[in-house]
Amino acid sequence: MIKTRRRLALSALSVAAVAGLSACGGSSTTPAAAPSAPVSGGAVSAEVTAAQAVIAPLLKSPTKINAVGKITGAVPTDKPVIVITCELPQCTTLAAGATDAAKTYGFPTKTLQYKTTDGATLTSAMRDALALKPLAVIPIGFSQALWAPLVPDFTKAGVIITSISVGDTKPGDAVTTGSASQLDYSASGAAMASWVTADSNASAKILVQDVPAFAVLKAYGDGFKAKLPEVCKACTMKTLDNAPAQLAANGIVPSVISALQKDPSIKYIVSTDTAFLAAGLPPALKAAGITGVKLVGGSPDINSLQGLISGDLAAVSATAEDQYGWTAIDIILRTFNTMPVPEGDGGRVEQISTKDNVGTPTSSGLAHPTDYRDQYKALWGK
Repeated sequence: MIKTRRRLALSALSVAAVAGLSACGGSSTTPAAAPSAPVSGGAVSAEVTAAQAVIAPLLKSPTKINAVGKITGAVPTDKPVIVITCELPQCTTLAAGATDAAKTYGFPTKTLQYKTTDGATLTSAMRDALALKPLAVIPIGFSQALWAPLVPDFTKAGVIITSISVGDTKPGDAVTTGSASQLDYSASGAAMASWVTADSNASAKILVQDVPAFAVLKAYGDGFKAKLPEVCKACTMKTLDNAPAQLAANGIVPSVISALQKDPSIKYIVSTDTAFLAAGLPPALKAAGITGVKLVGGSPDINSLQGLISGDLAAVSATAEDQYGWTAIDIILRTFNTMPVPEGDGGRVEQISTKDNVGTPTSSGLAHPTDYRDQYKALWGK
């Protein structure tokens, strides 16, 4: 039995509950604030200045991973590390990072698949993973609520569970992941609120598009919506909540177009997962004759990053998705050695990317620090 509790803060997609969700999205309007009089030029200037100060460090490329301290003891590599992943692009990137890191340390690996719209495949994948007698299992993007009944079996077997991009996981016995994943996504959403404030001169009319069934996406949206009233009194928001069924049916882009047609004053779309919109929305906007709308948000894929260069997207919370897998392995090594693990292994490496700083996009997302593999290997004695 694993005797210590460990925490992990990581990012991409997390299914809070996929069964029984409605296939229709909802929309509502929320003023960021309700000032009794128009905001003065001086007040707007102060808001913009404050927002610029918040985002300035995030526009710089990070050079250091957040994990610190060398691993104190060797970990046997006779047991495999099992990665459980989904069909979405971000899951593929996260799984590749975890597999790459595990192989670098010397672990045999195996990848199991599940479908985000089929809850039964989630629990069966966890059972199949445990049957392989692994050292650790890395579930990507699905809620602990779905596999919590199996945790005692993992604890009895001495198998470590370290999930990626879940957001609602609680640590205990076998489970090393904490809730910091969700908190980090919330912080990313809050930072984007400052970016929109600065870019719009504190006057943005915004549509916040979310798929709240995914806990980490909801956290991003909640972070944005909570922060905006603090940093931009004159900004307003409308919300568009989509269901996983709409995602599966390619219905998110049409729902956004419909929302923009209903309210032409909207000039910013904040998507909690820009991968859902990056490829399809720009041509749909053109076909609908809608111009002057900026797309920003979180969880970028390669299309999102390329969209920054083309001008189809304005800004994204660029997170090092492939590095999350390395962070997961680092936490597994520390857990096995009963070493203290800081919240989220030190937190996520991230930045706000725009056309000016995105560089050359890769399928793995943010490629900074450029030598992150060597930095992890130095901590592992590899």
